[in-house]
Amino acid sequence: MRLLILLLCCFSGFAAAQSYEQLYSDYRDTLYQIRLIEKSSNSKAAIGSAFQISADGLLATNYHVVAEAVSDPGKYILEYVSVDGDKGTLTLLDIDVINDLALLRLDKPGKHFLQLADNTPRRGETIVSLGNPLDLGMTLIPGTYNGIASGSFYDRIHFAGSINPGMSGGPAINLGGKVVGINVATAGNQVSFLVPVGKLATLVSHYRKAGKEVDLQAVTNQQLVANQKRIIDAILNAEWNTRSLGEAMVVGEILPAIQCWGNTEEDEDNPVKRIDKGCTGQDVVFLADDFNTGRVEYEFFWFQAEDLLPARFYSEYERQMSSFFPGNDAGEEDVTDFRCKQAFTRQPRKVSPGVPKAANNKPPVIARTSYCVRRYRDFPDLYDVFYISLSVDRENRALVSHFTLSGFTEESAEAFTEKFTSEIQWH
Repeated sequence: MRLLILLLCCFSGFAAAQSYEQLYSDYRDTLYQIRLIEKSSNSKAAIGSAFQISADGLLATNYHVVAEAVSDPGKYILEYVSVDGDKGTLTLLDIDVINDLALLRLDKPGKHFLQLADNTPRRGETIVSLGNPLDLGMTLIPGTYNGIASGSFYDRIHFAGSINPGMSGGPAINLGGKVVGINVATAGNQVSFLVPVGKLATLVSHYRKAGKEVDLQAVTNQQLVANQKRIIDAILNAEWNTRSLGEAMVVGEILPAIQCWGNTEEDEDNPVKRIDKGCTGQDVVFLADDFNTGRVEYEFFWFQAEDLLPARFYSEYERQMSSFFPGNDAGEEDVTDFRCKQAFTRQPRKVSPGVPKAANNKPPVIARTSYCVRRYRDFPDLYDVFYISLSVDRENRALVSHFTLSGFTEESAEAFTEKFTSEIQWH
């Protein structure tokens, strides 16, 4: 009996190997390497993977693979290389920056293409990622479909397999050879992520309906505006939980897509104790190597000291807060300089239960507040907002409140600011 089990296990492993080998043999001709070529040097600046999805030469990949060619077409061109070494040029047709997808066309369509799956795999089902890791040649990586990953504003499939650099934009297929996802990112240790194939189907439909190459800047603007509205609506409609921090109640977890952390810094050599609470959205929208957007983060820092002169307390307080900066990357060519409004604000303290408001003799909290915005040069309806408020009414106690919103409209930012400041309550 034991021998039979061993034989069955060996046969099962052999059958799987045969199946993977057949999959690679059957679909290798649908796979391509994409090369971002820097014109002046005529050399590769970046590589990625792609796959053909139609008889007329449509090619799918990640947006981040081709992003530099979108943002600086005068500097870069896009080329492809087939698994057999054939080379040619690519035309960029349409993009979905929110789901990190792009459609291109081969100058010489291949004979074979992959079909998009209509059905979602079952959890635990084996699927196979294909791509060109580290420029080593096309590779097949089997793994497991684990459903849509939680804790994100963006749908991503959790794939238990090792996607490596260079595989971005390659397909993940089921054992029937149909595309179920597109390689997009990895967290290491057999934890990788795929864009669901439905997002690609929507992009193909958008392009087919347009019937021509689209205005990529206009499409990107539409997608970014719609995305920030989706995020801000979800945030404002959620129940905002508050947490105690020092003498205040501050904003805690709002949505699963915004994850929170905490830390305390207390050192014998530093008489000022600092307690941190912060929450950050786990994903951003990639626009270029040094430009991302769609970030939501908010943080609070409570400072306190005992038997310390106010001048020294505020000196340490200011020193620790002097390095604050926005939570997203953006270059001078992408955004304007920040313009800030500064003011001293007053916020009443919470009235104790049973005490009439008229009898409340607690002094208000006074804070020095800055509200800074910078506009996106190519998308003038969108802004990065940087808010920081430092309380200054106590000799040895202080609260810092901060948030960054990147890529939001003025209306959305004002709605968030009003909600955020109203949720902070003082004892």
